[in-house]
Order: sequence, then structure tokens, then C-alpha cells
Amino acid sequence: MNFVLSPQQQDIKERAAEFADREVAPHAAELDREDRFPFETLEKMADAGLMGLCVPEEYSGAGMDFLSYCLLIEEISRADAGVGATLAVHTSAGTLPIVMFGTEEQKAQWVPPLARGERIGCFALTEPETGSDASAIQTQAERVDGGYRVSGHKQWVTNGRVAGTMILFARAPEGVTAFVVGMDAEGISFGKHAEKMGVISATTDDILFDNVFVPEVDRLGEEGRGLRVALGTLDTGRIGIAAQAVGIAEAAFRYATQYAARRTTFGKPIAEHQAIAFKLADMQTKIRAARLLVYEAAWMKDQEMPHGEAGARAKLYASQVANEVAYEAIQVLGGRGYMKDHPIERYYRDARVTEIYEGTSEIQRLVISRSILKEQAEAPGSVEQSRPVVG
Repeated sequence: MNFVLSPQQQDIKERAAEFADREVAPHAAELDREDRFPFETLEKMADAGLMGLCVPEEYSGAGMDFLSYCLLIEEISRADAGVGATLAVHTSAGTLPIVMFGTEEQKAQWVPPLARGERIGCFALTEPETGSDASAIQTQAERVDGGYRVSGHKQWVTNGRVAGTMILFARAPEGVTAFVVGMDAEGISFGKHAEKMGVISATTDDILFDNVFVPEVDRLGEEGRGLRVALGTLDTGRIGIAAQAVGIAEAAFRYATQYAARRTTFGKPIAEHQAIAFKLADMQTKIRAARLLVYEAAWMKDQEMPHGEAGARAKLYASQVANEVAYEAIQVLGGRGYMKDHPIERYYRDARVTEIYEGTSEIQRLVISRSILKEQAEAPGSVEQSRPVVG
């Protein structure tokens, strides 16, 4: 078993860290304070070839593996989790579904502008009355000559207001169906802009559809098979969100460690007091464990192995760790950690959403537990295959 990154992966990690420190971190507090989208940063990411890192070269991507993409997301999120969320949604939810489920014609048309960063991608599944139960969406896709007419309301669409391309889910005659839609289509408008607790530099918006025409050639997969596209996208996207959570945790840990090494009480740095030292030890241990779960899930994705459970496990634990580490980092700083003079309070706010979007922690536990029970039922000589235990 090899725990060492390949030379290519190590190069990506170093380049991503350098870019994050130079181009992302200096603007993070200002973007958060002003609720402003990082247009300039994304332009620089596009120039650096980071907007399509794991997209095949034939579609203008860099052709790197998914683990390299997770390394990128971690480093960018360490500097600004909002920028990390923007990149994660653009890539894993707004671009890769076309790569994974699109026809050759769709890939050739839609993917290159996304991979080059000329367009930003978004993913529209959630609705005001539909969260975790994707099968209950109400947005309608009426079949008409040459395609569909879509009407409905999508909620909390990350990148929505700035996107050029959308992966859209609507209910067609045969059931939930996925589409690729240009955001310049007539009938698309924007509703409420979400005022969030954290990841503020990532814009999140409601999108309204009023009889929007979508050509049949822009249907992604078969009619009625949209849940397959949605769940496949989420299985992959959760790994990226887990990487984002690790980045947030790493940022909080580094800041707390540096502070603890400088701050003195009773004649010595607080890092030398056992209560603080043990906190730092626990924080580092949890982060490294979470990172390994991310690497495992990304590796399985790269090996084209089923990775739904691994992605859920990585997201469940990494998001939990991000919240715990951010909490403990505030404790290390004490009253200073509660003040906006220090970035710890931003890390704390940013961490919270990692347990919610791309499936709540409860949904991840459901995915994992179902997989456990399925494996148990299928195991040779299992209790299920013999007889039920009664009493």
C-alpha cells in the first residue's frame, strides 16, 4: 500500500497551495465581508488551467486524475471555502455529469468552454419543497415538437447567477430527466439571492423557469433516467465536498497552532499547556484520518470502482471533522477566536454547510448503512441467508 502522492499529484498540490496563498487567501476576508463573487480569482484559475483539471484533454481539460482534483479543492478551500465551493460545483456538478453521461456531440459542444473556464457550470436539483428526496421534484418538462418546455422553481443553486451552463432536472412524461441548458435560454430568471451563514463568496440563488424551451438533443441521458444522473453526480461530488471540508479544517488547525505557539500564559506558550497541546494533537489526528478517507474515495473513483459508499463515508467524517476542528480552534484562541479580527470565526461558519449540502450527514449515514446491510445480506452464510433471529 502506497501512501505517497505521485510526482504529478505532488506537483498539483504544490501549485495549488502556491496559487491559493497568492491569489485566493489575500481576498478571502473582503469577499466574505462584502458578499462578493470572486470573478477575478476565477479568471486567474482559468488562466492557470485549474477549471478543468480532471476533464479529459480531448475536451480542453488538463486530463489529471480525480485525486489531483481533490488536492486542488483542499488547497483552494484552505484559503477560501467559498471559492472552493464555486470550483467544486463548477467541476463535479456542472461539468463532469456531461463527461460521464453525455453523448459525444454533447461533450464536444458543452465541455470545452467549461474546462477552459469560459463558462461556469451549475447544478439545479433542489426545489423549495424538495431537498433530500430528489424523486419528488415538481419542475415540469412538457414534451413538445423538437424538445421540451420547462417550467418550475429551483432553489439554492450554487453558481446560478454567474453560470453559463446548467445541469437541470425536471419531471418529463417518463419521469425525472436531466438536461444541459444554456443560461441564456429565454424564460430563465433569478429569484432570491441566498444570504448564507458561510461560504459567502460562492453565490447561491433561486432560479425560475417560465416555459423554457430545451432541445431534445440537450437531454442528458434517457428520459426518465435523470435520477441515475443525479445520484451518479452526487456520488462523485461528495468526494470533492469532503476535500473542501479537509481544507477548512486544515486552515483552522494551522491558525490555531500558530497562535498557540506565540500566545504565552503563566510564563510559557499556551501550546505547552497540556489542555491545548492535546487539542492540537486531536485536531491533527482527525484531519489526517479524514484526508485518507478522501484519498481512498478519490482513488476508487479513478480506478472506476463503485465509490458511492466511500464518498459518503469521506463526506460524513470530513465534514464532522471540519466542524469539530473549527470549534476547537475557537477554544484555543478564546475570546479572540470569537472576533472578526481573526479568520477562525469564518472557518467556523464555512464548516457548517459541509454537513448539509451534497446530502446531509443523515443522508450519508443512510447511504453507508444501506451498503452495510446489503453486504451483510449477500455474504455467504450470513444470518439473513439462514433464518431470522426471533426473540
